[in-house]
Amino acid sequence: MPSLKEIRTKISSVKSTKRIMQAMKMIATVKYAKTQLMLNSFRPYFSSYQDIVRIVTSSIKDSPSRFLNYKNDSSKDVLIIVSSDRGLCGSYNTSLFRMIEKHMFESDEIQKFYIGKKGADYFKEAGYGESISSLTEKNYKDISEQITGQLLQPFLDEKIDNVYVAYNKFESAISQVPTISKVLPIKLEEKDIEDEKSGDILIEPGIDSFVEEVLPKFFNLTISSILLESVTSEHAARTAAMDNATRNADDILRDTTILFNKTRQAYITTELMDIVNGAEAIK
Repeated sequence: MPSLKEIRTKISSVKSTKRIMQAMKMIATVKYAKTQLMLNSFRPYFSSYQDIVRIVTSSIKDSPSRFLNYKNDSSKDVLIIVSSDRGLCGSYNTSLFRMIEKHMFESDEIQKFYIGKKGADYFKEAGYGESISSLTEKNYKDISEQITGQLLQPFLDEKIDNVYVAYNKFESAISQVPTISKVLPIKLEEKDIEDEKSGDILIEPGIDSFVEEVLPKFFNLTISSILLESVTSEHAARTAAMDNATRNADDILRDTTILFNKTRQAYITTELMDIVNGAEAIK
């Protein structure tokens, strides 16, 4: 049976850890509320931009542009892995990494591009280009520009065939879905947009100019959307993890306090028995 001093030390330690977790939960909750608002504002804009690109690209399917030209025998693919720099966010990283290991890519060999330290630490492989860390809601647009600068030109020069992104898609405060999406070449799912498709589509100053100007910006916007989804998912996962940890700390405190009371009662009972036995011996 542990001594009363050991139990007191454990109770003090758990209380101290609980205060830290409560503080981390409050910080994560504030960040989550902020990024969720940013994401809810960003999604309609991105969806509208996506519809425009979908309508126009559907009319130029025969374009020779690298942005729209798929290759079945790809051998030079890049996978962007968006993970966190810090832990204490539940299964946010591990679920994503396990899905990547099980995913069947078109290419047997695929180079990894890391955003976040946890991805590089887990896979322990040399990354493509310069890895990027410290993804936040403040710098996700800057990081999107860096990714575009590192990957877009090699793709256009045919040094890269396909670009995938592995990230956690935000669904709700308790649901972040590990997802792998192909972002280059661009292929959007067809939607029921017959009203917009009706009639001839006039592109000014021309299709080539549209492809040259709009599609690179759309790639950058897609990466920005994915990064914002990831940041929101990370804050939501950390909020939930810290909430569960705080609840577990309360359970440990309750059980440890009960153990402390039982141990103290046992010591008191033992001392009383010693006093009674001593009194009986004197008689």
